[in-house]
Parts: sequence; structure tokens; C-alpha cells
Amino acid sequence: MKDSYRSQFRLPWSLYHQLKESATKNQRPLNAELVARLESTYPQLSVPAGIGVDELRETVTTMSLAELMTPDEITMFAERMLVLAARKRTTKTTP
Repeated sequence: MKDSYRSQFRLPWSLYHQLKESATKNQRPLNAELVARLESTYPQLSVPAGIGVDELRETVTTMSLAELMTPDEITMFAERMLVLAARKRTTKTTP
């Protein structure tokens, strides 16, 4: 594959096991899981010529969360929201 860079990286065992577990949950190979996670960190947004903001807004509003994020990303997002909500509650009650 000319459009791919073949590499070899070292990962801590704990991170490798988490990545492997996520790949199994998302039903994809380990390499695909790693690529998906890196792509979510470095998104490549390309908008075809002639597409307006209204059309993009309409498209996004019809998409489901599952089309935008992996199950693990949804879980991490939900956990982060719970932490932020708890932090907000404690700062409101503290004088």
C-alpha cells in the first residue's frame, strides 16, 4: 500500500491491552482501532466545493451519535460529562 506508512511502535502493556479490548468491542482489527483513534485525534475535515453551512448543518442533525463516535468514545464522553456535572454541583453548593 503506497498510501500507508508501515511502522513499529512500542506501547506499555496496559495501553496495548486496553487498545486490544477496544478493538474487540468495536469488532475491528487492532490496527484499524489504532488508526480510528488517531484519526479522531487528528480529524481531516474536507468540505466539497459548493457545500454550504446550511447543508452541513442539515446533514449533521440527521446523524446519530453512533455514526460519529465509537462505543468507547461515547463511554469516555459520558464519563467526562458526569465528572463535569459533579464538579459543577460541588462548586454551586460551596459558598
